[in-house]
Amino acid sequence: MGKELNILFTCVGRRVSLVREFRRAMELLGVAGKLYGTDVAVSAPALQVVDEGIIVHRVRSVQYIPTLLDIVREKKIGLVVPLTDLDLRCLSRQQGKFVALGCTVMISPEKAVKICRNKQMFNKHLVSAALPSIRTFGLAEFRKEPFYPCFVKPLHGSGGVGSAVIKSGRELRSHIYAFGDQLMVQDFVPGQEYTVDVYRRRDGQIECVVPRQRLAVRSGEVDVGITVLDEELIASTKKLAESIDGLWGVFCCQCRRPAGQRPYFFEINPRFGGGSPLSIAAGAFLPLYLLQEVLGLPINPDKNQFKPNMLMMRYAGEFYQQIEDPSILPGFKNPIFK
Repeated sequence: MGKELNILFTCVGRRVSLVREFRRAMELLGVAGKLYGTDVAVSAPALQVVDEGIIVHRVRSVQYIPTLLDIVREKKIGLVVPLTDLDLRCLSRQQGKFVALGCTVMISPEKAVKICRNKQMFNKHLVSAALPSIRTFGLAEFRKEPFYPCFVKPLHGSGGVGSAVIKSGRELRSHIYAFGDQLMVQDFVPGQEYTVDVYRRRDGQIECVVPRQRLAVRSGEVDVGITVLDEELIASTKKLAESIDGLWGVFCCQCRRPAGQRPYFFEINPRFGGGSPLSIAAGAFLPLYLLQEVLGLPINPDKNQFKPNMLMMRYAGEFYQQIEDPSILPGFKNPIFK
């Protein structure tokens, strides 16, 4: 086709499989170009599978966005794909600067990102969209009439860090000591937990919805999962996705579903989910759809024709690299426990 596109993945971390799927999508489309990745640590595994890895400042640094803009100019980047929650807000606020350089950022408008990232705003949105919502309290309000078991999570959390089922006041005090008091408290909803991968075009058309059940979770990310064909869950996810103005690209909706009841959504991650390679393996080629839209090509998914009962089992893999100065590595002075 003669197309060319350089792609930059931010906070590339451990997303080895996803980067490889982007490369496969480019090959399938006959698109030339390079894949770049940024991270704060030279030890980030996915830096080993991009064409060039670039070490950058932390997201909270005032130099973070200017550095990304410099990379876009120098490397002629046409698409930026954030891979964690860390820089979603700053990218949504600053995406106009990237557009001015001829670069698309796979990010939704700032208001949509706020709804997704702020747990209280998201719960209020569920109510306004007439979707089942989980009873939610601020910590001060909860303490007036506490109940157990309950579910607590940080107001602006990421990756499941600080989220837990709490069964007593003593457990709550220990949790606050460990994670701070910027928490929200919800009813604990029993049942199976699902993540649903979605592709929504800029014009609002939903092209793809793939539910996957989380069978085992490690550090907030699916370790063992399986795709499920659940029409009610697909319909509820579409309703939720369509209710947020401007929500665009690949994102994933998370919910719990008690037996025989409607799903209770508790989060949207407006980015590729960590378990999205499972949906891709099942037939929903999410990176391909994104590249097709960015390049102005028709998007041709087989709607809902993913393979159900596709099981993903993650395992540990390794990369090896000779390092001249080990002192630059995170954890060199003090080990990091995850």
